[in-house]
Amino acid sequence: MAGNLIIPIFRLVRPKNIFIILATMLGVYYTLAFNNPIVHVSRFDFVLLLLSTSLIAGAGNMINDYFDVKADRVNKPHKLIISKHVKRRWAIILHWVFNFSALIISIYLSSKYSTFWYVFINLLAINTLWFYSVYFKKKIFLGNLIIAIMTGFIPLLALSFFVLSKESGIFNQINGHWYENPEFHIIYLLSFFAMMQNLAREICKDISDIPGDRKIYVKSIPMKYGLKTTKTIVALILSIQILILNIVYPIYELKIGQWTYYILLIALSLNLLIMILMLKNDFFVKYSQSLLKLSMLIGLSALFV
Repeated sequence: MAGNLIIPIFRLVRPKNIFIILATMLGVYYTLAFNNPIVHVSRFDFVLLLLSTSLIAGAGNMINDYFDVKADRVNKPHKLIISKHVKRRWAIILHWVFNFSALIISIYLSSKYSTFWYVFINLLAINTLWFYSVYFKKKIFLGNLIIAIMTGFIPLLALSFFVLSKESGIFNQINGHWYENPEFHIIYLLSFFAMMQNLAREICKDISDIPGDRKIYVKSIPMKYGLKTTKTIVALILSIQILILNIVYPIYELKIGQWTYYILLIALSLNLLIMILMLKNDFFVKYSQSLLKLSMLIGLSALFV
């Protein structure tokens, strides 16, 4: 029986999303620590941070699907897991086991680094994902914004590990003054783009989810303003990213680097293509989520340059 649950549970935590989270945090680690003999942090503790973040994200996906069963029966019956392959009570139990495990890790990290940060951020994430599933996602734009902000925060969470590791050597001292590591600017930029990219993707997802969302009384942007206005909003979000990149790069060229700029430009050019196709033909709307995720992965590769 337990063996029959492994694959459904694995699908329930949405491994593709977990992979993006892990790749993002590892990208930050690579950017700051790889080939940099000055920077030293505990790899074991960083792996624990990866694990706790993944557990909370997986638990959040579970509880979201738990409250979305009625909608998923309409929107994606072929992908329905809870009530079909995994009983609802098991989903709740696993949700709390994952969160409790993540909380234990955060207590260890907070204790070791003499900070309340890890406990605070994990508790905040656990409660935010719960209330998102129960309440926030049913409010127009609010649910989209919350998930976008949490996605954009992931690179900053990885960065905070280096900052809170006081002996990490992440800050440079020149003439008695402390300066941020130049790579910080790349992480800040990626964090902003991750937030905006996911905001666009969440709104596109709402377009596909209209039939099921009506069943659970969700108020989404496409339901209130229609498809044409929604596509215009998504196009505006994607356009802002291209604008910001070309404003920021000339100012922080030396700190961001040419290769990072080119990779981000390729990712955002794909966004531009998505925007044009989506505005011209409704047929491409259903593929926009996958294309936006691909664009996100291309942009993420800038951390490994």
